[in-house]
Amino acid sequence: MQPRVIAIVAARRGGEALQQTLDALAQQSRRPDLLVVVDAAGADAVTSQLAAANPTQFVTASSGLGFGELVHRGLAAVPVPQPTSSPYGGVDEWVWLLRHDTVPDPRALERLLAAVEIAPSVAAAGPKQLEAEHPTVIAGYGETLTRWGASIGFAERELDQAQHDRMSDVLAMGEAGLLVRRTVYNAVEGFDPALPSVDAALDLCVRIRLAGHRVIGVPQARVFVHEGSALAARPGAAPRPVSARTHARWRRTAQLHRRLVYAPAAAVPLHWLSLVPLAVARALGHLLRKRPTLVGAEFAAALAVAFSGGAVPSARRRLARGRTLGWGAIDPLRLPPDEVRRRRAIARDAEVSAQEDDRPPRPDFLPGGAAAVAVAALVGVIASAPLLGAPALLGGALAPLAPDVASLLAGLEGSSAGAADPFAFVLALLGVLTPWQPSLSLVVLWVAALPLAALGGWWAAAAVVRRPVPAFVVALVWAFSPALLSALALGRPAAVIAHLALPWLIVSAARAPRSWSAAAVVGLTGAVVVASAPSLLPALLIAWVVWMLANPRRAGRLLTLVVPTAALLAPLVVDQLRRGTPGGLLADPGLPAPPGAVSAPTLLLGWPAPELVLAPLTALLPGVGATALLVALAVLAAPLVVLALLGTALPEGRRGIVPLVLAALGLVTAWAVAGISVSVAEGRPVLLDTAPALSLLGMGLALAAGIALDGLQAAPRHRAARAVGGGFAGVAVIASALAIAPLVVVAATGGTAVTPSEPSTLPALVAAEAQRDPALGTIVLTPVEGGLAVRLERGAGATLIAQRTVEATAVLAGDGPAPAAEALALLAGNLAAPSGRDVAPELDALDARFVLLEQADPGVAGSTVDGITAALDGNAVLAPVGAADAGQLWRVVPDDTSRTAEPERPASSAIVLAVQLGILALTLLLAVPTSLRPRRARADLRADDTPASTFEAGDDDE
Repeated sequence: MQPRVIAIVAARRGGEALQQTLDALAQQSRRPDLLVVVDAAGADAVTSQLAAANPTQFVTASSGLGFGELVHRGLAAVPVPQPTSSPYGGVDEWVWLLRHDTVPDPRALERLLAAVEIAPSVAAAGPKQLEAEHPTVIAGYGETLTRWGASIGFAERELDQAQHDRMSDVLAMGEAGLLVRRTVYNAVEGFDPALPSVDAALDLCVRIRLAGHRVIGVPQARVFVHEGSALAARPGAAPRPVSARTHARWRRTAQLHRRLVYAPAAAVPLHWLSLVPLAVARALGHLLRKRPTLVGAEFAAALAVAFSGGAVPSARRRLARGRTLGWGAIDPLRLPPDEVRRRRAIARDAEVSAQEDDRPPRPDFLPGGAAAVAVAALVGVIASAPLLGAPALLGGALAPLAPDVASLLAGLEGSSAGAADPFAFVLALLGVLTPWQPSLSLVVLWVAALPLAALGGWWAAAAVVRRPVPAFVVALVWAFSPALLSALALGRPAAVIAHLALPWLIVSAARAPRSWSAAAVVGLTGAVVVASAPSLLPALLIAWVVWMLANPRRAGRLLTLVVPTAALLAPLVVDQLRRGTPGGLLADPGLPAPPGAVSAPTLLLGWPAPELVLAPLTALLPGVGATALLVALAVLAAPLVVLALLGTALPEGRRGIVPLVLAALGLVTAWAVAGISVSVAEGRPVLLDTAPALSLLGMGLALAAGIALDGLQAAPRHRAARAVGGGFAGVAVIASALAIAPLVVVAATGGTAVTPSEPSTLPALVAAEAQRDPALGTIVLTPVEGGLAVRLERGAGATLIAQRTVEATAVLAGDGPAPAAEALALLAGNLAAPSGRDVAPELDALDARFVLLEQADPGVAGSTVDGITAALDGNAVLAPVGAADAGQLWRVVPDDTSRTAEPERPASSAIVLAVQLGILALTLLLAVPTSLRPRRARADLRADDTPASTFEAGDDDE
């Protein structure tokens, strides 16, 4: 039969690519018999270009139609030839499919026809597609399916070295330049309208195969493509590039559609029901592979296919009408699982290799980092010697963490008093590290705080310096920070945790613009820092906005950094705003404990509580005044400050600007919060703690000093500069150690506010009964100078996990004492003095089972204590239990007639907690590395090395 070729050019836009396509058609060694152009651009310039080619048929169509529909419109304009009874045969028609960006080689059609003329079983033949801008690179040659129905190309973006020229029979070929027998095309009813963007040619070739015909590739026939299938499917004169998210959505939509079309009829309902569950599972997989942008695409594809109307039934009927063979006919042409795994392994190896080449070197942890951690650990053990072996800690803002894991989890939910503090999540995470005794984790934290700080400081420094000495200096300076030692001495767990988390926040923020994993780490560490130190929130928000402005192309990714923090803060923000006390959001978590007085000079020196170091020095040197001691502290702090500022004058000094900006933010924050009080403790206002802000100041100065040292050591021909750098390094470390030495001595001798404690602040009898009934109440009376302090404690006593800043900041509402507080004070008065009033109903209303009289404060007369004891002994509703470590204990005589039920938690608290934990879990899933980290190059210490950049490029950019 005589072949007749109908070339169909579907044009979405004009320009140079379309002109090259039309010119190449005119230059074919075997020219098409008919030329049909389909104008889907809707522009006069494109219409003129197409008309100038003198087509046989000119068809106009909407730009929103898919490639298959455009081909269908063009082919409908060419009538089917009438059958003939001639002994020489009729006309064998072939359809040559071209896009506006497809430029065929001058002999492309000739070679395609030569391949099909000698193989009557072939119904479709495709050329080798090469990139027009890089003619030696294969854009696509052959397509197939995996066992799970995913489409995959045999060759994509490979250098053409004739490595695929021996491949002939394939499952499918791309639509650019595809030659299809018209009778077969009509028999299988052409392209599937439900596949307008990708996999349209794949589906067509699969149906051609199932109809009993072959599909081959002709490597000698070549076409040069400018755009590719995905971009060519987009309308417009200058369409925007197809993003990875959009391309993944298109491919997944096509795969799910084909799965429903190809599946047996009995399996279609099961596949339809599995669309959303599979989307959830694959979304988690994308998070594990650090591709969160594809999560939305996964759900969009599943929903699009699930509610595609009649697209699937129509495609199934089309497949059934043209199919003559079973699915076993195409099984040999699918890609085996072993080959799929091999290709994925090659892709992973290439990615890791690219990461290793791009990442700058950093100093090895051994021996410098290990030495810094060892030195800090030795100092930490000496300072915490009185606390070793303690089951819990008490003093300052410290209290036992929780009696058990169940109490930890219960502390995360909101109560009738208000929402749980975000810090409760940090405490819960800390407590589960020692689940047999959660309060023990605080003891471990106190002992390990200095080495943990040294580790974090070294890791932060290793991101910005290349030599071990600067990293060693930064690690020790950070571990010996006055802010950390003061927080440890004053018993401020929130400030300690914020100090330990800051380096990890900064080092991960440096990589966040280019790494989804680092962005998730920033979200989690940022949530820890803000939960521990709410006063740092304004400074961190400023840094976040500036960081987005500096990385506008990654602003979408950086926007996600605040999601975990917002999830933890939202319930507390709602409660505080509803009550009209937004200032309460700045309250330090933990037990309210008034910090020491601060002044501008002490803030500049980085000391949040200067009396901790001035008191022992004054006792040691009685003839030296406080001013002279402050001057001495200033002299010890000067080397670090001078070194940090010196770095800006060195080559590449701009690398130190960002750390200095962080230091400035910390100093301004410390000055701003130094005089703010948002809560009251023991009748005195509690000022906000300046330690977290001074930690930010110290982190900025330490990093800037490390960068300066790195620059001095990199001086190629200036030995003097390197000597100065070494001298500064030694002086900075020694000065930092000398500044904290008095405080270390005081801590080692047990002179700080932190003391060992039992896991319960109440007597053991109360704690034992609290295990059976965690809601039982104990009224604690404390004789103080000028009065009697009273509080109601639940369970085994006060715990950190049960603290609520909503309660601590109630004074901001200005409503005076709460009715419950007034009622408790009245009850205490009736208990402490004979009044003849029956207090049983009031005790029952509070579910109070015990009354504890604590040791009186110094200055309280013994007769006062004896009078209170006599009144309690003489009360008929109280039965004396005896003396305990915490004081005198009385049991409330039980009244079986009534018992107040435990107050129920708000119904919405469980839902809120589930949402919070879900967001944190997804962020953690994204943060956890799931692949081998590329090996970091070792720092080359040659004198002519260039300094490392302040922020590295990252490693898992998509």
